[in-house]
Amino acid sequence: MKHIFIDLEMNNVAKEHKEFKRISRQETIEIGAVRLDENLEVVDEFKEYVKPQYNSIIEPKFVQLTGITTVDVSGADHFANVLKRFINWCGHDYKIYSWSDCDKLQLQNEIKAKKLTEFESDEGLKYMYDNWIDYQNEFKKELHLSHILSLSKAVDLSGLAFQGKAHDGLTDARNTALLFKASRNSKEYEKMRKAFVEALTPTVFTMADLIDFSQLKLSDDKEQ
Repeated sequence: MKHIFIDLEMNNVAKEHKEFKRISRQETIEIGAVRLDENLEVVDEFKEYVKPQYNSIIEPKFVQLTGITTVDVSGADHFANVLKRFINWCGHDYKIYSWSDCDKLQLQNEIKAKKLTEFESDEGLKYMYDNWIDYQNEFKKELHLSHILSLSKAVDLSGLAFQGKAHDGLTDARNTALLFKASRNSKEYEKMRKAFVEALTPTVFTMADLIDFSQLKLSDDKEQ
């Protein structure tokens, strides 16, 4: 059984495409993924930009967030072709993980909005959907957390070093895989659990902790 970790990066659909936006407010502009073998070792990676069809530019806030520019995607292939290549790259006999279920929903909504009927009977895509795991939620349960965390926060609180720049599809996929692998190692898991407990345990303050005594001056004794 292989383990695949996926992350999508998106751009907003332009406001004039109102019908499209009723189904999907964004378009995929990058698919990044990492594949681990049965021993949880990285054996392959996937990274492709996707050319948006419903916005002529990558909006500035998404350029700032992802580092992906309009120039980067200008020569990229369209969503349907990149998705087909990704499905073929995944192969069979695998579980696929994403940080939250947003990426799975994005694929479903974008396929519907773009009326890509060829995927309706695609067995590879059906297999992917059936074997998709929301690892953000699973990680929350594994660590007995009361709330969900961003990927970078989860990596940091686990005592691991976040690798690369966040909001890059391949980078985020790598870091999700990093968390997964650490959580499957008993020693690493204990380190993670301990790091989380220490980081999330409220510190008890006293009134003395709130006063900076270095800033206080005692008045001189009055002259007799």
